[in-house]
Amino acid sequence: MRRLLSTLACLSACAAAQAAGQDYPARAITMVIASPAGSTPDTGARALAQSMAQALGQPVVIENRPGANGQIAAQEVLKNPPDGYTVLVAAGSTMAINPHVYPRQAVDVLKDLKSVGKMYSTDFYLIVRSDSGIDSMSALIARAREKPGGFVAANSGPGSAAQLATEVLKQQAGVDIYQVPFNGSPAAALAVASGNADMLIETQTVTEPFVSSGRVKRLATTGRARSAAFPDLPTMAEAGVSGMEISSWAGIFARTQVPADRVDRLNAAMNRALEAPEVQALLRGAGLQPGGGSSNDFQQEWQAQSRLWADVVSRSPGLTNR
Repeated sequence: MRRLLSTLACLSACAAAQAAGQDYPARAITMVIASPAGSTPDTGARALAQSMAQALGQPVVIENRPGANGQIAAQEVLKNPPDGYTVLVAAGSTMAINPHVYPRQAVDVLKDLKSVGKMYSTDFYLIVRSDSGIDSMSALIARAREKPGGFVAANSGPGSAAQLATEVLKQQAGVDIYQVPFNGSPAAALAVASGNADMLIETQTVTEPFVSSGRVKRLATTGRARSAAFPDLPTMAEAGVSGMEISSWAGIFARTQVPADRVDRLNAAMNRALEAPEVQALLRGAGLQPGGGSSNDFQQEWQAQSRLWADVVSRSPGLTNR
């Protein structure tokens, strides 16, 4: 009789757990974005949110929590239970660069979080002010060499992809460029357009409004191949700077303890949203290549990029903040 009762209790618990899993999500999902409104990750998340909400049958709420190299947003996610109702949206800079630049951060994203899925990937573009008199990468390098340490590159903050990409440029071209951090990528682009910085390496999403207005111009892309949107624009290699094949991504992340079936549910909703023509149009229009795939594949890509940036940081004296 005791065995029977024990078996019945176990079956009841398993049935309850299965029902709970099937009920997920029973309320709204909150996406905490580790960057400001108008940033590339924010653009990607907003493109996906409505379609994901339809797939999940629950609202998807966007909440921007920029600052502290993504730590504010990550901490917000970790304050919530590991139930899959609060997830992080962040770019490779937050997830794969910051752990090496700031090894003593309160949140260890590589341990405390796990991947749900990749939203998009993107290349970067080097921009200068339109009236700068700089029309090519060779001219930019010559200008930087004319005033060592006086040529200013904007970036979106310490540990950002813009900062690391500029460090790679300095190493590969052998130039001394002074970097100035701004509060987010839109502010960094505005600094170039306003004449408060000489250059910036950023995504199409961020730079396009300033290019369209005629205030800045693109010199090259960091992609391995020319951009389909700008076929006349050379790659950095074509422009004379090798070793600058740099791209990034943004994805959705959950607390490490979130049950696998809930991560799978979110991943399936993300993939379904990415298949929607209107979502693809929004992403491609912003210069973003739609992502997708399994959470495990993205986990491996994340770890590989983390190792890549760890090597760049190790070769950049003074970049690590211990």
